[in-house]
Amino acid sequence: MSLEKRVKQMLLANPDPGKIKKGISLVLLKIFLTPAGRFGTRAFGSRSEKKLSLILYNHARRIFKSPHSSVFISLFGPIELVHAFNLLPFSLEMLSAVAASMSLAPDLLARAEKEWLSSDFCSFHRTYIELARTGLLPKPLFCMATSHTCDGTFKSFSQVSEYFSTPLIFFDTPYHLDMNAVKYLARQIESAVHTIEEITGRSLQVSDLERAFQNSNRARKALLDINNLKRHHTPLIYGEESLLFVLVIGSLLGSRAGASLYKAYMEELKKRADARFNKINGKKRILWLHLKPFFPNTLMKYLERDLGAVIVAEEINSVYWEELNIHNPWESLAKKLMSNLWVGSIEKRLNYIRRTIEDYQIDGVIHFSHWGCRQSNGAVRLIKDTVMEYGIPFLNLDGDCIDSRNYSEAQYITRLEGFMEILG
Repeated sequence: MSLEKRVKQMLLANPDPGKIKKGISLVLLKIFLTPAGRFGTRAFGSRSEKKLSLILYNHARRIFKSPHSSVFISLFGPIELVHAFNLLPFSLEMLSAVAASMSLAPDLLARAEKEWLSSDFCSFHRTYIELARTGLLPKPLFCMATSHTCDGTFKSFSQVSEYFSTPLIFFDTPYHLDMNAVKYLARQIESAVHTIEEITGRSLQVSDLERAFQNSNRARKALLDINNLKRHHTPLIYGEESLLFVLVIGSLLGSRAGASLYKAYMEELKKRADARFNKINGKKRILWLHLKPFFPNTLMKYLERDLGAVIVAEEINSVYWEELNIHNPWESLAKKLMSNLWVGSIEKRLNYIRRTIEDYQIDGVIHFSHWGCRQSNGAVRLIKDTVMEYGIPFLNLDGDCIDSRNYSEAQYITRLEGFMEILG
């Protein structure tokens, strides 16, 4: 019996955490993240991608070995704050992606529905709620979440926090970016610092905060360089690989490891550019909006290997924030959170799309509309109208990043083929 089937049986049997222990989740993470796993087997896989896999696994390993230092966070939160306290942040959304990759999410989601979690609630949230309920996750020191980019985060993190009987630090992110809103959020961040000091029993050191800010700024600079390389050259890396680096933003931004990963990624692309790398033959340049399905599928492989297209820009990897300022740290972090493309007016996303189409010489745009995600699919018509201003085709793929139960590979392939016919 395969490992996946054994773990499925354990999950469906409502296991006793004392018998299974938390090593099962760690084994899954190892299979998912190490170069021998799913992420390290693609043709022309980058060395920086393999480094990403190893660093993320080691990060996860430390969390399971030292749960008293672990913090469960939501995507795009003020992660630098956690690293400044020398704690170990881990994105719960990432754990949902792990479960999806191992084909475990359908069983977890079915259990969630039996627990009266509505099926139109985001599958990322439903999956990590069930992961917590199974007892396969370590008890964190505390949980930290923000209201952006999803209004369901408070509900789901509240359940996880309640299950573990651990504190929840929550940030209410304003809709409009103005000075009053920045100050409002900055006060919450400053208050969170005092709360973390009470939880940990130690004070935040300015030197540690400065180190976290410097690491974050270095990662930001490297990501800017990466995007510039991808903008000015023939394809240097598959978009399927590039989309994985959102995992750095989810757990490592603000750490030395995160900065080194982006630097390694940038240096590898530069070497490829200098060597006139030509192993990626995509002739049509694609902008990919939002995330991708994380369960096993051949969607992006078919697009980039067989149909002659390549994703050269990913919305999720855009640099939307300014450098962090250690001299005004709380407002600086607040501005970063509120600058996110998915917070506030849709014009922020539309302006990004316009700039990217022009700067990257985009031939076509694909938007993956994750079911249950209002901010991703609620403005698809406006996005389509914006893309059509440039006379290039737009494809909206309705689906789910985590739940594979309603996924039809043949239907998606047919739509991609039709899209490529329009591209010519």
